Amino acid sequence: MNLKVPIGLLLCVLVGGTPFAAGSNGHFEPRSVSASCALTSADVSWEAPREGSPIGYDVYDRAAGDTLYAKANPALVTSTWYTVAQLSSGIAYEFRATAVYDDGNSSAMSAPTFCTTS
Repeated sequence: MNLKVPIGLLLCVLVGGTPFAAGSNGHFEPRSVSASCALTSADVSWEAPREGSPIGYDVYDRAAGDTLYAKANPALVTSTWYTVAQLSSGIAYEFRATAVYDDGNSSAMSAPTFCTTS
């Protein structure tokens, strides 16, 4: 099951009536995200945040032109790479990652990376 949510919903949390970026809670996002596409999959990798100790990561994707991201991983990713499967061939995709921390909070999304399935 792919969960699709607007990007703003992932990046903002409402606390005491004041919106703030999820990264402002002291949790840092993954760095240097890259992707390499094959026919119907993409290998997405990243570096751990410079600060903090996440317990895992979530990976999100969307096809070019889509406004919603889909969470690609069904379970928390504990390594710094993930293969996104069941993509359509010949489509440009955007990928981002978030770091998940032991307090239940996630970082803001990483900078995007792009590739096109063949």
